[in-house]
Amino acid sequence: MIIVSQDKTEIVNFDNVINVQFLDIDGDYVISATAVVGTDDIYRELGYYKTEERAKEVLKDIVNKYKQFNFDKNQAVTILPKVYEMPKE
Repeated sequence: MIIVSQDKTEIVNFDNVINVQFLDIDGDYVISATAVVGTDDIYRELGYYKTEERAKEVLKDIVNKYKQFNFDKNQAVTILPKVYEMPKE
């Protein structure tokens, strides 16, 4: 699955993601991902939300979309959804 950033300027391959988290940065809740690219870890901001509750909802939605994959011996049997687009708000 890939995640398209809220501003539609970046795509993150979920297969390379180490973690997805939200942080309170000056009153905005930023959802970010840390991914492995080659030998480096990169940090990417995926979206900004006004409340902690909304950030948690978005994280839950990402998990639910990812759960829609069916796995059989480490291979995806169902390939939907391929894309998760970060909601505007």
